[in-house]
Amino acid sequence: MTHVSEDRPQTGDSDNTAIADHFRSVDSAPADYAVNRPASGTNGFLIVFVGISILAMCLRTFLIHSGVAYVPRDLVLFAEGRGNVEFPLRMFIALFFLTYALFAYSNRWRRLFIGVSLLGKFAVFCVVVDTLSGLLHAADIISISMFAGQILSGLAALAIFPHTLLRQAQLPPQGPLPATRARIPLTSFLKLACCLVIAMVGAAVALHLLFDVVEVLKNLAILGGVGAGVFLMQQILATCTAVLGFRTLRKSSELHFSPPAAILVPAHNEAHSIGATISSVDEGAATYPGRIHLYVVDNASTDATREAAEEALRNCTHITGEVLDCPTPGKAIALNMGIEHIREEFIVRIDADTVIGPGCLENAMRHFAEPDVGCVGGIPMPAEEKTWMDKCRLVEVYMRHGFFQVSLDGYDGVMGIPGMFAAYRRSQLLEVGGMVRGMNGEDTDICMRLTAAGYRSVADPNAVYYSETPASYAHLLEQRTRWFRSIYHLAARNRAMLFDRQTMVGTFVLPFNLVNAARRAMLAPLLLYALVTVVAFHSTFPSMRWQPVVATLLGMSMIMTVVVCLVWRSSSVKYIPMYLVFRVLRSYFTLGSTLSLIYPPMHPRLPRNLRPFRA
Repeated sequence: MTHVSEDRPQTGDSDNTAIADHFRSVDSAPADYAVNRPASGTNGFLIVFVGISILAMCLRTFLIHSGVAYVPRDLVLFAEGRGNVEFPLRMFIALFFLTYALFAYSNRWRRLFIGVSLLGKFAVFCVVVDTLSGLLHAADIISISMFAGQILSGLAALAIFPHTLLRQAQLPPQGPLPATRARIPLTSFLKLACCLVIAMVGAAVALHLLFDVVEVLKNLAILGGVGAGVFLMQQILATCTAVLGFRTLRKSSELHFSPPAAILVPAHNEAHSIGATISSVDEGAATYPGRIHLYVVDNASTDATREAAEEALRNCTHITGEVLDCPTPGKAIALNMGIEHIREEFIVRIDADTVIGPGCLENAMRHFAEPDVGCVGGIPMPAEEKTWMDKCRLVEVYMRHGFFQVSLDGYDGVMGIPGMFAAYRRSQLLEVGGMVRGMNGEDTDICMRLTAAGYRSVADPNAVYYSETPASYAHLLEQRTRWFRSIYHLAARNRAMLFDRQTMVGTFVLPFNLVNAARRAMLAPLLLYALVTVVAFHSTFPSMRWQPVVATLLGMSMIMTVVVCLVWRSSSVKYIPMYLVFRVLRSYFTLGSTLSLIYPPMHPRLPRNLRPFRA
């Protein structure tokens, strides 16, 4: 594995030249599909959620002690003989769904419908699971414990939440489908299937042979949450696929391909950083055998972006370049204008706050020696390590791009390449229709459409580049809300790929990302709910332990984070405690991104033909 050098290119001193709120644009909250809600919306959600949780617990305690009615510890049926409830998970999910419906961005009728839909689906699933479990237990066929029933309900909730959002939110329509649809390569399916079998068998054997060790890990809050076996299986699966990914990338390192390339840099109010970006491309071109021509697209900037870009181009010695003017705001509009203007077959898209490292172009472009490669990306290292955001981002990059993206390389499952640095074939971009406008996640959307057309994306951590880390909390909030909202925009626009059995992305990766987004949105409310339960209502749940709750945040994922950081750069391990806290903040941002979705209002008294049109 290539280690990242400590000698990092600098993006310049932004303190003196940066424009306040330069990061905000029309893409921050696309008008048709998102609303720019203040943080008070998410804060209000959490406050109301905690309040409703306390009221529900108090009501349950009152009913039990008054003798008015028997109330189970969780929302369960036919619980006799199937174990005790240690944690009221189903009640948490019901209260989460209820609170989300109250805060959804729409009128009261739509909010009512969202609540009925979420709670109704969840209630039906729970009744079915409990009824079948009760019948099987009564017939002495098999006894499904209450814990197992709760886990099944929790997993169902992770699917119900995105399903309801995709069905009811105002989201992009299905995009154009390729003339020729891709088919899952048999080798990719077999790779994932073998890794899954190894993970399941490995977890089962570990639990059986290392029972005492597992119990110790549970007591240390290393294993727990949704079950020790699930935790172990997840990490073994990721490790196996990552090994395959690194093996695939090692084979690709033997390729040699350096065609002429166009560098496309869309820039909106980036006068403070565009010079460093252009200079880094010039330095990178010094060792790149092919010819490089750079296109800066000034996207409705109100600062001196054009002047700064022209001055930087005049100082270049290894590349040629020009500045194009795009008066209509919107990154996708600027990108499409550049793609139409460019005549080179290979295009490398670079954000205006990104600088590329030595050898980045060579390491990325060599993958195009294989004709089925549609997009190539690298690893986006933070430019500095000064602020807490820089340090958290460093660990996040190692985990997300240095480990999980590589694991997706192992079975052709890379869903998206960040637009900070992404290389394409121009002919393929035109074949699938170019960059989509008016939604978040256009960089991942183009990769998904390339995948649907039969091309694959490659994430190579040997292609190192450095990107700006948010300099303020406001910038971080805007960035993460936009990033986390994009999964719903992408799933809606590419809904034909969901479970399509034609691509690894549509069959496995996209559904997993939707479920994972729901899990992340529920993490912060779950921790608050667990705190209320443990502190204020411990007598109601005397068998509840703190370890499973803490393991939800820490657990095996923390151990894996330590291992990955040691592999990449041992000194980054000291940032892991800060990163674990940052994961809770990411949950907060993810929850806020779901609250920023627009739901079309319902008008139950109007005839259907008179209701407002829904996009």
